[in-house]
Amino acid sequence: MKINLLTKTSIACFSTLVLLSGCTDTKATNESKPALVKKVANEAVIKEVLNEKPKAEKTTVKKAEAKLYTQNDAIVYNAFQDSAKIGPKDKQMIIVFGTNTDPYTDQLKKDIKNSPELQKRLKNEYSSYYLKAHENLRHKLFHENEYMDVDTKTMISIYGVQATPTMIFADKDGKAIIVVPGYMPAHQFITTLDFLKSKKWEGKDRKNGEVYQALKDFYIKEGIIKNKG
Repeated sequence: MKINLLTKTSIACFSTLVLLSGCTDTKATNESKPALVKKVANEAVIKEVLNEKPKAEKTTVKKAEAKLYTQNDAIVYNAFQDSAKIGPKDKQMIIVFGTNTDPYTDQLKKDIKNSPELQKRLKNEYSSYYLKAHENLRHKLFHENEYMDVDTKTMISIYGVQATPTMIFADKDGKAIIVVPGYMPAHQFITTLDFLKSKKWEGKDRKNGEVYQALKDFYIKEGIIKNKG
């Protein structure tokens, strides 16, 4: 069966979801965007996958990854399912793109390691997956009610991933609700999980930012950000 994931329509649909990026040294230009999300950058790693650099360089990355893999990583990865087959499986779905050479991804991993609540919820309440953006592996991705063969490079393109970490929050059909291109603190991550469970995003138009406004309102209600009026 032909894979038809990267149509102009699907790319446009996913690109409209990437509205939460911010930077700690940049003034906000859109008041409707929830705060606290810190944009991160291991863009070189993303470019490496997309540009398919020589295997010798990828081997070097893998060797570095092996040195950095610790018992802490094992604790974190245990909260996620095997990424060989990625789908909602009757649950809301979360996909995290990260690397082992990015300090912001490292901080996210530390947050998960130090938060039994995050570990438990990611493992038990959601179909959660962690993808290493620097490894171009094969996956079966649930798309339009069936599983299709893709690789990590294709998934990076589908979701418009340009930095790590990037987090995809999707519904039980595998459709993205929110795309967060950046690191978020543990308490914000947990509150975002609560937002998914609340279903306050249902019926909201993602293209015009209604979902993100609903998320901002939820953050204000839960005390994650202050209402500036």
